[in-house]
Amino acid sequence: MINILFEYPQLNCGGTEVVMYNLAKFFDSSQYHVDILVRKQGNNEEIFRKIGCSIYLIPFTSKEQYKLDLMTFFNSYHYDVVHTHMHSDMGLVMECASKAGILVRVAHSHNARLDIPHLFWPVQIFRNWCVENYANLFFACSRIAAKWMFPRHRNSVYVIYNAIDLDDFKFDVAVRKQKRKELGITDKTKVIINVGRCTDQKNHSFILDRAKELKNEDILFVIIGDGPLFKSLSKRIEDEYISNVHMMGKRFDVSQWLCAADVFIFPSIYEGLGIVAIEAQACGLRVLSTNTIPIEADMQMGSFERVALADIRRWNDLLKQDIYSEDKRLELSCKAFDSHYNIRVVAKEVEQLYKSKLC
Repeated sequence: MINILFEYPQLNCGGTEVVMYNLAKFFDSSQYHVDILVRKQGNNEEIFRKIGCSIYLIPFTSKEQYKLDLMTFFNSYHYDVVHTHMHSDMGLVMECASKAGILVRVAHSHNARLDIPHLFWPVQIFRNWCVENYANLFFACSRIAAKWMFPRHRNSVYVIYNAIDLDDFKFDVAVRKQKRKELGITDKTKVIINVGRCTDQKNHSFILDRAKELKNEDILFVIIGDGPLFKSLSKRIEDEYISNVHMMGKRFDVSQWLCAADVFIFPSIYEGLGIVAIEAQACGLRVLSTNTIPIEADMQMGSFERVALADIRRWNDLLKQDIYSEDKRLELSCKAFDSHYNIRVVAKEVEQLYKSKLC
């Protein structure tokens, strides 16, 4: 049995946690076992326990304390692989794993700060020096995420697509009808959906602006996600009488609401990839995205369009366009199964990369 430790600060409902969960779930359980090390308790731990992961907690109060506790942990629990997912202290984790003699040390980049001018990107050489010195296997969700996080090793990074269980996101006509009934809308109402934590990065204020400008159209904007800006966004909706936006908060049935929708709007300022855009395309949705989203987010099925944030007229025109028929949605959803975003394929690829360092 190959024992793997995923390390990440906290397990909530973000895209990184989705990647971790999908990998852990679809590894060959007869050969691989995954546990998880966190710094804080999160609200999404139970789903990992249900697939057999043990979750260990080491609180972080200082780098000195955390390093000592990590060394104690690594020397007490014997893992073949430590796979750390992008955060500011990845280097510290990789250093301790190396000193503890762990053979496979994976640093995984899940994002790229495209809002920062490329002129300043060389600073990453110094910020991530420790990561690149002590990790011996580098993963990234896109080429731009590799360049951002691992400037010295960018040519030896493996792009690991943020794959999903495509079965979970297949378009279902019956589910569509049921969820639209719950929304209390007619068949003619266009539903434009976004899924993401309420943070500045996800740019939900842009969605509210579009909703205000399209208030005379038969359109309902649905936002799924919680986060630090949820209350302020809700207050703006109330204060400015934006009646065509429905804030749904955190949900665990996202795939069903994607069936109910007609368009996925993706105005994030930056993303490492954007796994929610993959889920949307797998459900046969059109995706309207900022042009800063990595090209790997486009599944190349003809349903993904990139638009500059400043081109407001273009956004509004596209949001008013005709929607896909149910037959077209089913066709696109089936086509997604042939893509490299199938988790069953990607999990096997990661297993082989682990093994290549254990031999």
